[in-house]
Amino acid sequence: MECPCCSGKPYEQCCEPLLAGRAAAASPEALMRSRYTAFATSNFDYVWDTTDPKYRDEFSHAANCDWMSSSLFTGLQVLAASDNGKEGTVEFIARFRRGPNPEARHHERSRFRMRKGRWLFCEGDVISG
Repeated sequence: MECPCCSGKPYEQCCEPLLAGRAAAASPEALMRSRYTAFATSNFDYVWDTTDPKYRDEFSHAANCDWMSSSLFTGLQVLAASDNGKEGTVEFIARFRRGPNPEARHHERSRFRMRKGRWLFCEGDVISG
């Protein structure tokens, strides 16, 4: 099965080891792709665990679980990714569908940081248009 993150790799060789806790993301892009896969598979615990504790208060567990379970994730496009070893950014467009609504897109530039040897999501800026 191809990985939901649209890397073109098999799920077992891409995001599955990260979501299963057998491997850590090697880069901000790898973490962002695995988080997209977690959204696509309704794995809120992984999203929570890979969010920097300083930013977890901004997440609503109930709202995110509801959004995940009522959405069909249809694609991911990484537009840019960078890191300096301690901090990084990823700009991406995630596509999804909710109920009978047409496909929607979420364009974001996310910030990540390395903490105790692990990449963690900090926050993201939604890009309009």
